[in-house]
Amino acid sequence: MAKPPRRGSGKPRRSTEGQRPRSPGADRLSVSGHGGQPVGRDRAQRTQGAPPRPSKPAADTEPPRPPLPDDEEAQLPKGVIREIERTLGKGTRSRDVALSLSIGAQALEEGRPDVAVEVLGWARHQAPRLASIREAYGIALYHEERWADALSELQAYRRLTGRQDQNHVIADCLRALGRGLEQVASAAEPLVGDAQAPEDRRAEAAIVWAAALADGGDLGAGRAVLRRFLERPRSGDAEHDLRARYLAADLAERAGDDDDLQRQLELIAAVDPGFLDVAERLEGLGYRRG
Repeated sequence: MAKPPRRGSGKPRRSTEGQRPRSPGADRLSVSGHGGQPVGRDRAQRTQGAPPRPSKPAADTEPPRPPLPDDEEAQLPKGVIREIERTLGKGTRSRDVALSLSIGAQALEEGRPDVAVEVLGWARHQAPRLASIREAYGIALYHEERWADALSELQAYRRLTGRQDQNHVIADCLRALGRGLEQVASAAEPLVGDAQAPEDRRAEAAIVWAAALADGGDLGAGRAVLRRFLERPRSGDAEHDLRARYLAADLAERAGDDDDLQRQLELIAAVDPGFLDVAERLEGLGYRRG
């Protein structure tokens, strides 16, 4: 995947793409595949101004049963297995759906969303009321850049569970589809402000929201979103904080605020001197400021 250019300079810069935040699992399937690329500014930016990728039928036509192995057992939390069996009953169908979910989750971990889409699409048709399948299938579709289909699946997951922990991906899909700032904010803001939500997902939501505001012409509002998030109580800077701070540096540069640009880069370097191209940017900023 080509790395996007740095905004405003025309020079390529190492992207934050490829870093994979780990999502807490609780007593359900933990789908960490949503973090294959930090959602928000880079991924959605590539689709701005372009027509969305056409959606493929995700649910209307029954997909063929994938070639599932006969000698494997699903590697899923017990709570997910029980949920599948409550919904489908014990038997071959339940076993196949569980195995499809297990294989799909592993495929996401291994960076194979094409495989995940195949097995999870079948499982989703067999058990459309299972939230864990709708979640995993939505994430797989997202990584295939099927924004509209991913949005539909993850909104269904949210309706089924009442959870907002995939709102960062929902917001990114909305942004990639060219929806308005209000829709992006309505998805991202509740997650950013939820102190009980996983921190990495809150960071991703802040990144999407801030980038959407900035790209919509309100740099100040985008910077304020990141500032409030980064000023929250915490014991130290984790990787997701560094990504949010990196975007804060970008927005400071776009606003012509060299003081805050330098401050954000120095704060990143104090935690991880080798983070992306921070050292090179600080050196270039020192030459520029003379």
